[in-house]
Amino acid sequence: MTQFLEIKDHQLLLLKGPDAQKFLQGQVTCDIAQLAIHERASKSILGAHCTHKGRMLFSFLACQFDEHTVVLSIYAPLLANAHAQLKKYSIFSKVDLIDGSKSHRIIGYKGSSLAPLEALGLVVPDLIGGVTHSVSGITLIRLDDERFELWVAADAAQPIDAFESLDSGDEQWCIANIKQGIAEVRTETVEEFIPQMLNFQVLREAISFTKGCYTGQEVVARMHYLGKLKKHLYRFSVDTNTPLAPNAPLFSPDKKQAVGHIAISAPTDGGQTLLAVVTEESVINDKVFIDQDCLHKLQVQPLPYAITNE
Repeated sequence: MTQFLEIKDHQLLLLKGPDAQKFLQGQVTCDIAQLAIHERASKSILGAHCTHKGRMLFSFLACQFDEHTVVLSIYAPLLANAHAQLKKYSIFSKVDLIDGSKSHRIIGYKGSSLAPLEALGLVVPDLIGGVTHSVSGITLIRLDDERFELWVAADAAQPIDAFESLDSGDEQWCIANIKQGIAEVRTETVEEFIPQMLNFQVLREAISFTKGCYTGQEVVARMHYLGKLKKHLYRFSVDTNTPLAPNAPLFSPDKKQAVGHIAISAPTDGGQTLLAVVTEESVINDKVFIDQDCLHKLQVQPLPYAITNE
């Protein structure tokens, strides 16, 4: 089955101007220079903007529309805050920050057949994270083997009938990201995590340790070179219909304090699936619960990558 879906819980922030790339390079964890476009193709990377103490203010998926336009897809409730945070640092740069919620839509596509994408005149990227740009105003990003995002300009060259009256894809996208081990900053978790707590050091170039200084870089680099992280992002499932909120604490029967906090979660058949930042010790001992009475135990699920201690 193939389908197009409306993604509404993420919106775009456009940074336009001759200093857009240079400005972002000094603000975020990833290497923005990697986004350069060659023959209407480029790549996307994950990243985060942090406080000076290395705590994540917001996370994003980034790509480049053209030489002077870098675009960030951000959890929608944090878009205004992200705009304000970056604006504070942009006054001495030739860059404009533009809310893209009116100028662009995010359309999700899920399916094993590439024909519906090719029928729109799109060149499908071969690699995960790959990006192609059509002359009609659609940027196509390959998220994984069967998921794509289309960032569609409101003034695209022609109306797309397939994009009318779409079902919401927010929940499906969240579940898929959880399976991929990709978490993000939510409203409840602003300034709660350093990037390595969300496993950003092993996700698609989300942290560069070679590009130079950026806000929070000292803390992030110190953890990489000198620290040993005691908490990591793990994937769990639990047999409960009770919604699990981001930043909700998690418990272990042999600890007085919380052993972790939820990053993101979503309902599934018969329960909840989630990513949570939890102490390595509690996971090894298989003692992580959603309630302080330790009645509802979390079941560890596999991740598609290996966790490192950096």
